[in-house]
Amino acid sequence: MYRGMALSENVVALRIAQEIGLGSVVRMAQRMGVDSTLQAVPGLVLGQSEVTVLEMTAAFGILANQGIYHQPRTIKRVLDSRRCTDLNRRDTCRVIYPLPNQVDSNKGQQVLSTNVATQMTELLQGVIQSGTGRNARLGQGEAGKTGTTNQNVDLWFVGYLPRQHIVTGIWLGNDDNSPSQGSSAQSAQLWGEYMRRTGLKF
Repeated sequence: MYRGMALSENVVALRIAQEIGLGSVVRMAQRMGVDSTLQAVPGLVLGQSEVTVLEMTAAFGILANQGIYHQPRTIKRVLDSRRCTDLNRRDTCRVIYPLPNQVDSNKGQQVLSTNVATQMTELLQGVIQSGTGRNARLGQGEAGKTGTTNQNVDLWFVGYLPRQHIVTGIWLGNDDNSPSQGSSAQSAQLWGEYMRRTGLKF
């Protein structure tokens, strides 16, 4: 299984999905925050059902967070720059969103056991160490997965740094869903370059 995951061998993924039941795969994806419509057919394993970058990244975030799901937010805070006591310090500005007295509803929910999340992380580390995601290698225990749909319409790489609980998703393709000339290896390379430039202390 380790080799099959690392090399993106579709037949391995398909056999596992059929063994546990395609309906179970759909239900687990839904538990992991995928709201897009998923069809319980063999093509599901090969990317037949479309999902968003945000959904995929949030699902991988569960693995990065040891099985805990956090609803993704594209904006965490909005500050009023006209109401700052010190313009050089953002923490002195009035917070517009979320409001200071707003209860944080994003505490997280355990949707996978810690053991399952850890095992998945080990499998996904193999993708980068010796598989299709080698271009994303940082040497920090990173884990991730490439993905390519028919005719290279979608080129994915979603990866994370388990120790730092940081996940990033990369999608390459054309807005009109026409075939592209790229590969998911380029998505992995872009992920690696982006992560190196984030200013994270490795």
